[in-house]
Amino acid sequence: MRQNLEKKIILFVCTGNTCRSVMAQALFQKIIEDSFSELKYLPDSAGIAANKGESASREAIFCMAGQGVDITSHQAKPVNENLLKESSLILTMTDQQLNYIIKEFPCAKKKTFLFKLFCHQKKFMKNDVIEDPFGQGLIFYQKICKTMKHDIRKLISHLREDCNYGQKK
Repeated sequence: MRQNLEKKIILFVCTGNTCRSVMAQALFQKIIEDSFSELKYLPDSAGIAANKGESASREAIFCMAGQGVDITSHQAKPVNENLLKESSLILTMTDQQLNYIIKEFPCAKKKTFLFKLFCHQKKFMKNDVIEDPFGQGLIFYQKICKTMKHDIRKLISHLREDCNYGQKK
């Protein structure tokens, strides 16, 4: 059973859980801890084709170190039904990952969305996926990190609005 059950779990999903999803999890956690500790969200990450226990890529580790976050202890984990059921919100990096989860885990359909579209609260936008940086080199990782950090700030802004709306009566 997970700790902090009073918190809502946001699950970031990519393919291998060694780059994008772990970076999104780390960035979300860092921004929440630094500026929005009142938000009751717990980030997590997984991959649709993850090798359990695999570490984050060297480039992801280096990128996150540049953000003041240590992900050296990260161990990849595959998506599974229990993880999806426990999550309040599931955000995938690509349409293929979204479609996989919806097809393989119908229980998660209503809470699974494309990361970028959900962060910006749009139904359509150009460049709506987070490209896989695996094997692309550090500069590409840094570009992805910068993009995700911007997207996560938008996501947190929407989550804060939802929390504030729920408190007004």
